[in-house]
Amino acid sequence: MRQQGGTTFAELLNALRVGELKATHFALLLSKVLTEASGDFDLDRAIRIYPTCAKVDAHNTAVLEQYRAQGVRIFRIRAQDVLVNATRNADNVNIDNIVSGDINKTGGLQKELEIFNGAKVMLRSNINIEKGLVNGAMGTITEIVWPLFRRDQMYDTDIPSVRIDFGRDGIHLIKPKSIQFPALRNYGTIERTQLPLILWQLSYSNP
Repeated sequence: MRQQGGTTFAELLNALRVGELKATHFALLLSKVLTEASGDFDLDRAIRIYPTCAKVDAHNTAVLEQYRAQGVRIFRIRAQDVLVNATRNADNVNIDNIVSGDINKTGGLQKELEIFNGAKVMLRSNINIEKGLVNGAMGTITEIVWPLFRRDQMYDTDIPSVRIDFGRDGIHLIKPKSIQFPALRNYGTIERTQLPLILWQLSYSNP
């Protein structure tokens, strides 16, 4: 598509690739800057890509606060962490101190996950490849199914299942998943049980 002064977006990308951006290229980029996101680019609708985890977290926090302001009930789901195959005496050790805070080192399972009916989520694990329930699949939570007739998480073991609408891949019940990974400081192996989800689909490359 040809834009200002005959400059095409393809030409802009090529100039960016070889490091030869000109004033016309910058003008084209600046003409596309959104000062107020609305419609398909609203805070909770558009897919955003950030370079750091901190910016991802900041955006998700902003979206959650927006829903809280609307009176939406948001549930904070805590993972259940258990030390298995201990290689050291851990009787007096707080398990939180020997579990990595990096989601990429905990099998993709978060320590805490905030969810609500209507939340957009992304799978962090392969559940059923034939049904399209793979790592990266996106959907919307339509129901939170609590165990033992709970209405909230009273104990770490009270992790709910969620029913998610994956669009053309259908509506599926996603249950908590258990994954094992190494504990910090050679304490053995941690088994974490949590919903294999993250909020929204936000990519990053650096911590």
